[in-house]
Amino acid sequence: MILSSDFCLLASDNGFSLLELVMTIIILSFISLILIPLFKSVTSGGDPVIRARGVALGQALMDEIMNKKWDENTPMGGGPLNTTESSRGSDAAGAIGPEPGETRPDYDDVDDYDGLFEQDSFKDQNDTSFALMGYSRKAEVTYIPSDTAVITATSPAGSRAATAATDTKRVTVTVTMPNGESFSLVSLKCNY
Repeated sequence: MILSSDFCLLASDNGFSLLELVMTIIILSFISLILIPLFKSVTSGGDPVIRARGVALGQALMDEIMNKKWDENTPMGGGPLNTTESSRGSDAAGAIGPEPGETRPDYDDVDDYDGLFEQDSFKDQNDTSFALMGYSRKAEVTYIPSDTAVITATSPAGSRAATAATDTKRVTVTVTMPNGESFSLVSLKCNY
């Protein structure tokens, strides 16, 4: 036989108190604060891969460019400071860009790469093609003043000829990725 006081105790064990309900809501809120960012990072998990491919694409081109000579007159491995493109040479207004008739496998100095633009289909220095859909890369080579600490171009953007040749060239490789992000790698090539 169940007494009425025992029945009340049994009946109250079947439900939640207001305090238990509030604690459950608070705990679930904290869990959601952890799970929502985790879910967002999982659903956009391709971003690190996209960025890594973009960085590799830009770095490959930058490495290729920086391994080339200063100009046409510079011997492989470096050479004299007195070349026709240098401010120390006889022609202080050297031209930037590939020589007439020169194609990518023939590029032999840094400034040949100025204006190079590739999108979706890319080539390496051996003229081997590979595809990365949605990516593009662009190279720009400009002279910078040798006597200042500021690394700014002396020629206007898009210009093929420098306004004043110096002993330092700035190489900029800009990569645009499928998600619309872009970044630039910048290096200096000095004439020494």
